[in-house]
Formats: sequence, structure tokens, C-alpha cells
Amino acid sequence: MDSRERVEIIRRGNEYFNGGDVHKAAVLFVKTGYRDGLTRVADYYFFDKKQPLIALKYYKLVNRQDKVIEIFERMMFALSKLLGKETTLKVELPPLKVSPKLKIVAEEILRKNRSSS
Repeated sequence: MDSRERVEIIRRGNEYFNGGDVHKAAVLFVKTGYRDGLTRVADYYFFDKKQPLIALKYYKLVNRQDKVIEIFERMMFALSKLLGKETTLKVELPPLKVSPKLKIVAEEILRKNRSSS
């Protein structure tokens, strides 16, 4: 799509959003990749509608890692309360997968640095 068409679609999306039809606006914002509009949609679902899982999808689209982490932490807190545990849970990610060749090169660099110290 050319820039003029994109601007028109974003304008329509803003009209839908301001008119209260957030779903139609979101479809248009996704189509154009309009980050500001997608952030407003995410905020709407997170703050106004109290639907963090829907908001999570839109925050991920605009790479708002701070909000993604906040939602995960809230989910972990709610789960701990549901399970009756009072501990603060942290999200642990699986270990990174590293190619064997890269791992060998990294180990060689570390060995060279240790021997030269």
C-alpha cells in the first residue's frame, strides 16, 4: 500500500476508535502497522476493559516489553494467590539455544582470555 492509502486507512481507524468501535480500529491498525494506534488499543483493553490477555497481544505487536513483563508478573501474582502461596514468583525463561559452532568459538575466546591474564 502506498503512503496516501495508509494515511487514509489510519484515519478511518482513528474514527472507529474515537467512535468506540475498537475492534474495527484494531483491524485497520494491524493492517497498516500503526504503532500508536495499536498502543492505544492495547491500553484500552488493559486499563479500560481490564482484559490484560487481549492487551498482551497488541503490546507484543508494538514490542512494549515493559507492558508484556508487567502483565506476566500480574498473572504470576494472581496464580500464586489462587494456589495459596504468598511468595513472589518470577518468570524464568528457558535457557538460550546456542549453535554448537558459536559455543565452541565462545569457549575458545574465554580460554584465551584466561590464559593471557
